[in-house]
Amino acid sequence: MSTPELLREGLREVLYGPDGGPLAVGLFSVGEAGLLRTVHALDFAHVNTPAAPGRPTPAQITVHLRQSLDLAAAQLTDPYALLSDEADAWSVRPANPQAWRSELVSLARAGQGLYEALYLPLSPEGLRIAFGAIAHAAYHTGALRFHLANLTAGQA
Repeated sequence: MSTPELLREGLREVLYGPDGGPLAVGLFSVGEAGLLRTVHALDFAHVNTPAAPGRPTPAQITVHLRQSLDLAAAQLTDPYALLSDEADAWSVRPANPQAWRSELVSLARAGQGLYEALYLPLSPEGLRIAFGAIAHAAYHTGALRFHLANLTAGQA
């Protein structure tokens, strides 16, 4: 398997979890623990609640990840591309469920954009950017999974 194929497989796992259902174990996660499934499992009542005082909220982490994935895709497709001037991710607070759903759609699009960019010929610098973006998303996905587990503990 080539390096770009491995990167695409890693990104797919970060976004959706490893293949094989709930018992599967992957490089970055366990079954059904991908980023998109995780953020969709968050109740809107919890998206603006940090795991602890002074920590970012799930919504802020989600916006940060979307911006990171968008930036990586832009750097791979056009190193001179200018991204839109967005609000600081660490101050975002979705005002209503529709704003949160819109952010989830934007996150999925950002993941798809990076996935498509991984089909381009990548320089060593491009490979570094892609790997960094995927590892960064995996790290924050783990934090979101932990927060979600704390929120849902005892609800079963």
